[in-house]
Amino acid sequence: MRRLDLHPQRKLRNPGRHLRALARWPEQIVQQLPTSDQCGSERFWNFKVPVYSKLVDPEHSTLETRRACLAVILAAAEAVECSPRRPANCRVACLVSTPSLFQSEVTLFFDDDYFQTFLPREEGKRTYFEGGWVEDEPVEAEALGELAMPAPCGLELRGGVLLRQYDPNDWGPKPVEQTTWVWAYERH
Repeated sequence: MRRLDLHPQRKLRNPGRHLRALARWPEQIVQQLPTSDQCGSERFWNFKVPVYSKLVDPEHSTLETRRACLAVILAAAEAVECSPRRPANCRVACLVSTPSLFQSEVTLFFDDDYFQTFLPREEGKRTYFEGGWVEDEPVEAEALGELAMPAPCGLELRGGVLLRQYDPNDWGPKPVEQTTWVWAYERH
């Protein structure tokens, strides 16, 4: 179950129970795979990580819980890739956000051009909007640090993109940073 944190000062009760529920997600995701008819003209189909934000937010979580969540995300992608119910002609990928894993997902990409937009570019780019800006830059795999772990066979880390957003009206005087890491299987 995905839930935002309505009480940010409270600790999450019984994180072990939430991790056990999360560990069942790979088998549940396979049962929810779309049929070819449902995919139709879709560019992608995604499955967000079903967790409370406190379980994976750095302020409340531990490295062990965040690593356990990442392991389940990678396992879910492997379960989808190996499933006979997997839709044909798509790419299975994991889009993992750090430092908070709450926005992470397993995604089926039916449009390879759209998938390419999630991969890092050689050079970053800054885009301005009224009152602020957004910029991105590529990030090396070493930036995963202690969160890094081996992926299932065939699931390749394609890189990371650091996104900085600055809007003093919404986020205050400092830019907000988030990195999106992309693991993907080959399309087939």
